Amino acid sequence: MGYELSERFEAAFNQIHDTLCDYANEHNNHASFTEVLTKARVQHHAIDQYFDLLKQCSKLRNAMVHRKIKEDFYIAEPHQDVVYELEQLAVLLTKPPTCLSIASKPVEFFYLDTPIKKLITCMQEKQYSQYPIYQEEKLIGLLTDGNIANWFATNTDQLSIELDQPIGDIFRIEKKEHTRIVGKEASVMDIESIFKEYLERNQKIEAILITETGTAAELPIGIISSWDLVQLKTYNFPLLKHT
Repeated sequence: MGYELSERFEAAFNQIHDTLCDYANEHNNHASFTEVLTKARVQHHAIDQYFDLLKQCSKLRNAMVHRKIKEDFYIAEPHQDVVYELEQLAVLLTKPPTCLSIASKPVEFFYLDTPIKKLITCMQEKQYSQYPIYQEEKLIGLLTDGNIANWFATNTDQLSIELDQPIGDIFRIEKKEHTRIVGKEASVMDIESIFKEYLERNQKIEAILITETGTAAELPIGIISSWDLVQLKTYNFPLLKHT
Protein backbone atom coordinates (compact mmCIF):
# COMPACT_ATOMS: atom_id res chain seq x y z
CA MET A 1 0.00 0.00 0.00
CA GLY A 2 1.38 3.45 -0.95
CA TYR A 3 1.80 6.29 1.50
CA GLU A 4 2.42 9.12 -0.94
CA LEU A 5 0.42 11.69 1.06
CA SER A 6 2.21 10.85 4.31
CA GLU A 7 5.58 11.09 2.59
CA ARG A 8 4.66 14.43 1.02
CA PHE A 9 3.47 15.71 4.40
CA GLU A 10 6.70 14.66 6.09
CA ALA A 11 8.81 16.16 3.31
CA ALA A 12 6.99 19.51 3.55
CA PHE A 13 7.29 19.48 7.33
CA ASN A 14 11.05 18.80 7.13
CA GLN A 15 11.39 21.66 4.65
CA ILE A 16 9.66 23.97 7.10
CA HIS A 17 11.89 22.71 9.92
CA ASP A 18 15.02 23.50 7.88
CA THR A 19 13.66 26.95 7.02
CA LEU A 20 12.93 27.74 10.65
CA CYS A 21 16.51 26.73 11.50
CA ASP A 22 17.68 29.38 9.05
CA TYR A 23 15.29 31.97 10.53
CA ALA A 24 16.54 31.16 14.02
CA ASN A 25 20.22 30.99 13.02
CA GLU A 26 20.21 27.50 14.46
CA HIS A 27 22.27 25.04 12.46
CA ASN A 28 22.30 22.23 14.97
CA ASN A 29 20.63 19.25 13.30
CA HIS A 30 19.47 18.05 16.70
CA ALA A 31 17.48 21.20 17.48
CA SER A 32 13.82 20.32 17.92
CA PHE A 33 11.07 21.84 15.83
CA THR A 34 9.56 23.57 18.87
CA GLU A 35 12.96 25.00 19.82
CA VAL A 36 13.68 26.56 16.43
CA LEU A 37 10.06 27.71 16.08
CA THR A 38 10.31 29.60 19.37
CA LYS A 39 13.66 31.15 18.43
CA ALA A 40 12.42 32.12 14.96
CA ARG A 41 9.36 33.76 16.49
CA VAL A 42 11.55 35.98 18.66
CA GLN A 43 13.96 36.95 15.90
CA HIS A 44 11.44 37.31 13.06
CA HIS A 45 8.12 38.93 13.88
CA ALA A 46 6.66 37.57 10.63
CA ILE A 47 6.77 34.03 12.06
CA ASP A 48 4.47 35.09 14.90
CA GLN A 49 1.37 35.08 12.68
CA TYR A 50 1.98 31.40 11.85
CA PHE A 51 3.18 30.29 15.28
CA ASP A 52 0.02 28.49 16.43
CA LEU A 53 -0.49 26.99 12.99
CA LEU A 54 3.05 25.59 12.94
CA LYS A 55 2.57 24.10 16.41
CA GLN A 56 -0.47 22.25 15.07
CA CYS A 57 1.60 20.95 12.16
CA SER A 58 4.17 19.69 14.64
CA LYS A 59 1.53 17.81 16.63
CA LEU A 60 0.19 16.13 13.51
CA ARG A 61 3.65 15.23 12.28
CA ASN A 62 4.58 13.73 15.66
CA ALA A 63 1.39 11.70 15.74
CA MET A 64 2.21 10.30 12.30
CA VAL A 65 5.93 9.65 12.64
CA HIS A 66 6.15 8.46 16.24
CA ARG A 67 3.35 5.98 15.70
CA LYS A 68 4.89 4.34 12.63
CA ILE A 69 4.59 0.59 12.89
CA LYS A 70 7.64 0.21 10.66
CA GLU A 71 9.82 2.38 8.44
CA ASP A 72 7.45 2.51 5.48
CA PHE A 73 4.17 2.06 7.32
CA TYR A 74 2.17 4.99 8.72
CA ILE A 75 -0.71 4.22 11.04
CA ALA A 76 -2.79 6.92 9.34
CA GLU A 77 -2.72 8.89 6.09
CA PRO A 78 -3.36 12.67 6.13
CA HIS A 79 -6.08 14.08 3.91
CA GLN A 80 -4.78 15.39 0.59
CA ASP A 81 -6.12 18.89 1.29
CA VAL A 82 -4.12 19.00 4.53
CA VAL A 83 -1.01 17.91 2.64
CA TYR A 84 -1.59 20.60 0.03
CA GLU A 85 -1.94 23.28 2.71
CA LEU A 86 1.30 22.21 4.39
CA GLU A 87 3.13 22.28 1.05
CA GLN A 88 1.80 25.79 0.41
CA LEU A 89 2.94 26.88 3.86
CA ALA A 90 6.39 25.39 3.19
CA VAL A 91 6.68 27.41 -0.03
CA LEU A 92 5.49 30.59 1.68
CA LEU A 93 8.03 30.29 4.49
CA THR A 94 10.90 29.12 2.29
CA LYS A 95 10.48 31.51 -0.62
CA PRO A 96 8.15 34.35 0.41
CA PRO A 97 7.52 37.03 -2.24
CA THR A 98 9.68 40.12 -1.80
CA CYS A 99 8.26 43.45 -0.72
CA LEU A 100 9.07 44.92 -4.13
CA SER A 101 6.65 42.47 -5.74
CA ILE A 102 3.67 44.41 -4.32
CA ALA A 103 5.24 47.88 -4.12
CA SER A 104 4.34 50.86 -6.26
CA LYS A 105 7.38 51.90 -8.27
CA PRO A 106 9.10 54.04 -9.30
CA VAL A 107 8.56 56.42 -6.39
CA GLU A 108 7.87 60.10 -6.96
CA PHE A 109 9.64 62.02 -4.21
CA PHE A 110 10.53 65.65 -3.59
CA TYR A 111 12.78 67.83 -1.48
CA LEU A 112 11.67 70.48 1.00
CA ASP A 113 12.91 73.19 -1.34
CA THR A 114 11.19 71.76 -4.45
CA PRO A 115 8.87 74.39 -6.01
CA ILE A 116 5.17 73.67 -5.48
CA LYS A 117 4.52 73.83 -9.22
CA LYS A 118 6.62 70.69 -9.71
CA LEU A 119 4.53 68.84 -7.10
CA ILE A 120 1.25 70.00 -8.66
CA THR A 121 2.38 68.92 -12.12
CA CYS A 122 3.30 65.48 -10.79
CA MET A 123 -0.04 65.14 -9.02
CA GLN A 124 -1.88 65.98 -12.23
CA GLU A 125 0.13 63.50 -14.28
CA LYS A 126 0.60 60.62 -11.82
CA GLN A 127 -2.34 61.04 -9.42
CA TYR A 128 -0.39 59.46 -6.58
CA SER A 129 -1.57 60.01 -3.03
CA GLN A 130 1.76 59.90 -1.17
CA TYR A 131 5.06 61.65 -1.77
CA PRO A 132 8.19 61.09 0.36
CA ILE A 133 9.91 64.37 1.24
CA TYR A 134 13.69 64.60 1.60
CA GLN A 135 16.16 67.14 2.88
CA GLU A 136 19.83 66.78 2.00
CA GLU A 137 19.23 63.23 0.74
CA LYS A 138 17.59 62.12 4.00
CA LEU A 139 13.93 61.27 4.50
CA ILE A 140 12.10 63.68 6.79
CA GLY A 141 8.53 62.48 6.24
CA LEU A 142 5.65 61.93 3.89
CA LEU A 143 3.38 64.40 2.10
CA THR A 144 -0.08 62.96 1.44
CA ASP A 145 -2.99 64.13 -0.68
CA GLY A 146 -4.83 64.50 2.62
CA ASN A 147 -2.23 66.98 3.87
CA ILE A 148 -2.59 68.96 0.65
CA ALA A 149 -6.39 68.93 0.73
CA ASN A 150 -6.40 70.02 4.38
CA TRP A 151 -4.12 72.94 3.62
CA PHE A 152 -6.36 74.18 0.81
CA ALA A 153 -9.48 73.67 2.98
CA THR A 154 -8.09 75.81 5.81
CA ASN A 155 -6.57 78.48 3.57
CA THR A 156 -9.42 79.23 1.18
CA ASP A 157 -9.17 82.94 2.06
CA GLN A 158 -5.52 83.18 1.05
CA LEU A 159 -5.02 81.04 -1.99
CA SER A 160 -2.58 83.38 -3.66
CA ILE A 161 0.14 80.71 -3.73
CA GLU A 162 3.37 81.53 -5.48
CA LEU A 163 4.10 78.41 -7.54
CA ASP A 164 7.80 78.94 -7.02
CA GLN A 165 7.40 78.68 -3.26
CA PRO A 166 9.08 75.58 -1.79
CA ILE A 167 6.98 72.68 -0.56
CA GLY A 168 8.38 73.04 2.95
CA ASP A 169 6.95 76.55 3.31
CA ILE A 170 3.38 75.49 2.61
CA PHE A 171 2.50 71.96 3.57
CA ARG A 172 2.57 69.98 6.79
CA ILE A 173 4.71 66.88 6.35
CA GLU A 174 3.64 63.63 8.02
CA LYS A 175 6.13 62.74 10.73
CA LYS A 176 8.52 59.87 10.09
CA GLU A 177 6.89 57.75 12.77
CA HIS A 178 3.96 57.34 10.37
CA THR A 179 6.36 55.90 7.81
CA ARG A 180 8.56 52.81 8.03
CA ILE A 181 11.58 51.96 5.91
CA VAL A 182 12.66 48.45 4.93
CA GLY A 183 15.40 47.08 2.72
CA LYS A 184 14.60 45.54 -0.65
CA GLU A 185 15.26 42.05 0.72
CA ALA A 186 12.30 42.27 3.11
CA SER A 187 9.50 39.81 2.36
CA VAL A 188 5.77 40.39 2.13
CA MET A 189 5.53 38.53 5.44
CA ASP A 190 7.64 41.28 6.99
CA ILE A 191 5.36 43.92 5.45
CA GLU A 192 2.25 42.21 6.79
CA SER A 193 3.83 42.09 10.23
CA ILE A 194 4.58 45.83 10.21
CA PHE A 195 1.00 46.75 9.33
CA LYS A 196 -0.27 44.28 11.94
CA GLU A 197 2.07 45.78 14.55
CA TYR A 198 0.71 49.31 13.97
CA LEU A 199 -2.87 48.06 13.95
CA GLU A 200 -2.44 46.28 17.28
CA ARG A 201 -0.98 49.44 18.81
CA ASN A 202 -3.83 51.48 17.33
CA GLN A 203 -1.27 53.68 15.60
CA LYS A 204 -1.30 55.24 12.18
CA ILE A 205 0.99 54.14 9.36
CA GLU A 206 0.78 55.92 6.04
CA ALA A 207 3.28 53.91 4.04
CA ILE A 208 6.33 51.67 4.02
CA LEU A 209 9.24 52.90 1.94
CA ILE A 210 11.68 50.47 0.37
CA THR A 211 15.33 51.39 -0.07
CA GLU A 212 18.40 49.33 -0.92
CA THR A 213 19.35 48.54 2.67
CA GLY A 214 16.51 50.06 4.68
CA THR A 215 17.97 53.38 5.87
CA ALA A 216 16.52 56.90 5.76
CA ALA A 217 19.67 58.14 4.03
CA GLU A 218 18.79 56.26 0.83
CA LEU A 219 16.36 57.31 -1.86
CA PRO A 220 13.23 55.14 -2.24
CA ILE A 221 12.91 52.42 -4.87
CA GLY A 222 9.39 51.36 -3.88
CA ILE A 223 6.49 52.39 -1.66
CA ILE A 224 3.75 50.27 -0.07
CA SER A 225 0.47 51.52 1.33
CA SER A 226 -2.24 49.51 3.03
CA TRP A 227 -4.00 49.52 -0.34
CA ASP A 228 -1.04 47.70 -1.93
CA LEU A 229 -1.55 44.84 0.52
CA VAL A 230 -4.79 44.06 -1.33
CA GLN A 231 -2.59 42.82 -4.18
CA LEU A 232 -0.99 40.28 -1.87
CA LYS A 233 -2.27 36.74 -2.18
CA THR A 234 -4.06 35.84 1.02
CA TYR A 235 -2.91 32.56 2.49
CA ASN A 236 -5.49 30.61 4.41
CA PHE A 237 -4.86 27.28 6.08
CA PRO A 238 -8.25 26.36 7.57
CA LEU A 239 -7.60 22.62 7.72
CA LEU A 240 -4.22 22.90 9.38
CA LYS A 241 -5.64 25.33 11.93
CA HIS A 242 -8.08 22.67 13.06
CA THR A 243 -5.75 19.70 12.83
